[in-house]
Amino acid sequence: MRLPICGVLVFAMLTAAAPSFGQSTDWTQCADVNNRDAFASALAACNRILKDKREAANHTMALRNRCGIYYTHDDYDKALADCNRAARQEPQSKIVYDRRGLIWYVKKDYNRAIADFDQAIRIDPNYARALYHRGTSKQATGDNAGGDADIARAKEIDPDVDK
Repeated sequence: MRLPICGVLVFAMLTAAAPSFGQSTDWTQCADVNNRDAFASALAACNRILKDKREAANHTMALRNRCGIYYTHDDYDKALADCNRAARQEPQSKIVYDRRGLIWYVKKDYNRAIADFDQAIRIDPNYARALYHRGTSKQATGDNAGGDADIARAKEIDPDVDK
């Protein structure tokens, strides 16, 4: 009876000691994409993850996060490069297309922004953030009716989407 219990205990200890996605300090820092004050530490954490071959399965998420970090720090060219890589690696990520759409938006390339938001919405028709962002992009092109409709739909899904 001792052997199975010991095996379970050893397995539990190894599992608890092993770094896991989303729980390591690097992942916590790499996910801090909207904090301007944490730029250096967040960027360094994502870079460490991207260099770690053991994290290869999660590199796309690290690229997505690093894209957000660069975006928050107004480095749109680096953000775009990371979002492009992430989109090639994970073409079904609504987050990648939403982030890349935001980059196109601030670059005033509204048609590309709308195309990326369209793609995010194709992936998830109820993705309020992409609907809201597409709405503001449409308004920027002069399509106020289309923009208003997208924003209203986004707020039906998530009343706090604009916060």
